[in-house]
This record gives sequence, structure tokens and C-alpha cells, in this order.
Amino acid sequence: MAEPELESIELIEPKAERKSDILERLGEKGLVFGISGIVAIAFAGLLFRYRGDGYLLGLAWVLILAGVGGVLFALYQTTQVKKVTSVDIECVYCHDNNEFTSFPEDDFRCGGCNRLIPVLDGKILEVQQVRCGYCNTLNYYSEKNEVLICEECDHEIPLATTDGTVKHVMRAYAVTDDDRLYELVLTGSGHKNEDLINALQHILALNRNQVKLMLTELPVTILTGISRKKAEILQAQLSIHEGSSEMHALN
Repeated sequence: MAEPELESIELIEPKAERKSDILERLGEKGLVFGISGIVAIAFAGLLFRYRGDGYLLGLAWVLILAGVGGVLFALYQTTQVKKVTSVDIECVYCHDNNEFTSFPEDDFRCGGCNRLIPVLDGKILEVQQVRCGYCNTLNYYSEKNEVLICEECDHEIPLATTDGTVKHVMRAYAVTDDDRLYELVLTGSGHKNEDLINALQHILALNRNQVKLMLTELPVTILTGISRKKAEILQAQLSIHEGSSEMHALN
């Protein structure tokens, strides 16, 4: 008789947290329990002093036990502070120190400059500098960037790759103050129709026939009421498959 196969259980690794966040949680919990314990003990002392006929003695003992438990738990929380591990990570932009409990697996924001620090395969990526040809503002990018948009004027900055070709990359780590909503209009398709159809199917959640019909009715609005950042990201994805598009502000 064949033995039943055991279902594989995927273990989820705990996500790296900032050391300061954990210390803050431990401190708050210890403070709440410590103060509550002291208040309970103080109230029990009053009950003992003014116990009258003694019918409140039971409540007083309960408060003392609860208060002592709260104080002991608060002391225990302080011992846990010393056990919090620390991994120091220097920001590649401002060189500020970021403390985590373990090495982050994903991109994270620096606590000093609030820029997104790129992480790939367990290591911090180097960032390169490039000046915008429109406003001369200094921008940063890493190998994870697929599109680069100037943080100051929002113009797209073409980046030269190592083989001398130019790829259009948008600034995934840029923060803009544009709160307007946009519509994305598909204006043309190139020679990579199959790739473009697959991309549109994924973006719009449509079937193949619906997407093919859409391509026969260009220009066509494919999304409306989206943020500028999302519109720029989708524009970049479409351009990879030779799909030309325009984004128009709605207000």
C-alpha cells in the first residue's frame, strides 16, 4: 500500500522590521502594563487601609496580584529590548544609518532622506547619477529601474546601457506632487502585435478577441481616472512592446 504523500508546507520568513519600531512597541507595552500595575497596587493599598468590615479584602488581593503581574511583565519587556537584533544598513543616497532586525528582502525607504533604497538578491544595489537634459536636476537610478522620470520636471530621461544602446527608463523611485487624475490613450501599435496583445490582456483583464478589436479602433482610451505614476508605468510597459500611448490630465 502506497504511503500518502505529505503536503508541502511553505514556511513564510518573518519580514524585516526597523529596530526602532520594535523598541517603540516594547516600550509602549511595558509602559502601559507598568503604569496599570502601579495604579492597581496603589488602589489595593487604599482598600486595605479603608477596608471597613473586610468585605473588600478579596478585591484588594486580586488587585495586588494583577498589579504585581503588570509590573513584572513591564520589567520583562525591558529585558526583551536587549534581545532585539540589529542590522545596520547605510543609505546609498544620504549615507544615513538604517537599523533593521534582519536584512530586508525588498526595497525600503531610508529614514533620513525618504528615498526608496533598491534591494536585489539580498544586497543593496548601487545607484548612478544622471542630470536631466531639460532642467539640469540630478537624478538617481539603479539596475532595477525600467523607466526614469526627472524628479523635478517629470520629463523622461533616456539612459545609456553598457552596450551603447539607449533604453527608456522611468523613475520608479521618484516622488511627484501631481495629484491630478489621468487617462491613458493607446495611439498606435508596432510590429510586436502578439507581445502587445498579451500585455494589454494582462493590464486590462480582457480576452484576446476584445484586445484585438481594440487595436482596430485606435486611438482608444484604455484606462481613465488613474494616477500619473500609474499612467507612466503603463506607458513604459506598452512602449517595450512598441505600443505608443498618450496620457491626458482629466482636471
